Amino acid sequence: MNAWKRIALACASLLALGLAPIGAAFAQIKVTAATPSSAYQGTVSLDVVVSGSGFDRTAKVQYFVSGTTNPGGITVRNVLFNSSNELVTTIEVADTADLASFDIQVTLSSGRKGKGTTLFSVKAKSTGPTSPPPPTYPAARAWHSFTSNGGSVVAMPRLYMYGGAGSDWATVPADFWFYTASAHTWTLVTPTGTANPGPRQHTGLSCGAGSCVLATGSNGFGLTDETWVYSEATNAWAQVSCGRRVVCPAPRQMVTMAFDSGRGNHLLFGGRGSSSGFNDTLTLDPATLKWTLRAPSFKPSERNRAAAVHVPGIGVVMHGGQPWQAGTVYCDLFAWSGSEWAPITYAVNQPRPCLHSHDMAWDGQGLVVTGGYLDTNDTPSTMNWRFTFAADGRSGVWSQVAGGTCQPIDGTDAVIHPGARMAYDDQAATRVYFGGEMNGPTGVIRYGITVECY
Repeated sequence: MNAWKRIALACASLLALGLAPIGAAFAQIKVTAATPSSAYQGTVSLDVVVSGSGFDRTAKVQYFVSGTTNPGGITVRNVLFNSSNELVTTIEVADTADLASFDIQVTLSSGRKGKGTTLFSVKAKSTGPTSPPPPTYPAARAWHSFTSNGGSVVAMPRLYMYGGAGSDWATVPADFWFYTASAHTWTLVTPTGTANPGPRQHTGLSCGAGSCVLATGSNGFGLTDETWVYSEATNAWAQVSCGRRVVCPAPRQMVTMAFDSGRGNHLLFGGRGSSSGFNDTLTLDPATLKWTLRAPSFKPSERNRAAAVHVPGIGVVMHGGQPWQAGTVYCDLFAWSGSEWAPITYAVNQPRPCLHSHDMAWDGQGLVVTGGYLDTNDTPSTMNWRFTFAADGRSGVWSQVAGGTCQPIDGTDAVIHPGARMAYDDQAATRVYFGGEMNGPTGVIRYGITVECY
């Protein structure tokens, strides 16, 4: 080898060494999870959230039978870029798709790519007269109801969820689930009998002492005045009778509800009607399945999307909401004693939450307030708040608090998306969030992510 060849070879070797770290740096595309992680043969228009890192807007996604380059009957119809850590893929699964595990590969226009192995699977659809197996995890949704049963003697702590809005405003699930924080699992409730509530979104839901009450709401096309009571002991729904001589809440949605453990009944306040708002107060006795219209001497102003929870020794505490004509968001607090409403005071010149569509819990020390929106433009709230009561129980102090440690359960990340609802397991001292939504370039994206925070 002459001198010129030796010099050329040395230069080529140095160039390769110099470029190798750059190439390695650009190759960091990771694909780590998919939610949901499975589908049945014949599934169409399923949104699967793919998580990882290094994504950009040029990302293309492919599903391959694990260890091969065979798509196996899965077709990717659309890829939506949410962030460098999250893509939403809309897929179709052929009737004859391979019953197998699938790898998911993400490729960018730069040529960089990454693959996650065995992140997704296809299951056999039912071929006989029987129905397919029930789902084991709730579908993505927003506008759902989510609350704790308070750890009744019939069933240990369960966080019950009903309905909501699925892929669009008219897709309203009629399913009933509970979450067990100690086991980190969802269970679909399959009640006995044929009498069950129909599709509901923006419905009222309160649970306690072995019963859950589902009241009013929208079925996706109009408002309803129906009330249903679920018994944990019998695993059955019963509908409350309404008529000219029997009081029931008028058709409405976005009511405020809570179980009043001090009196053993379920409280309903306000809500949004088709042409006006409400500020009436009703209580339901789960033993007699009858509503009672209450007549307090003082009434909070009409509102919808407020939050409420029972506080021992004080009563049902209600916070925030917005009026029927919107335009503002309330910051006020009230307590229901069983017969009267009374305002709860605080320093108005100090920071305090003004929210609607939020959630509250009592953790034994104070009110925990989380989620919701700051204004009628639905600007998400990212703060967590605590209200600490004074000794008189009719005044107190607001403070902002840290969100704690949060982790996803069967989800892609620990992000609590706008519109997610929270229910609190007091025995596990855990806040559990589910669902939520975000406006994307091709429409609204809804999430099916479960996040636990401690």
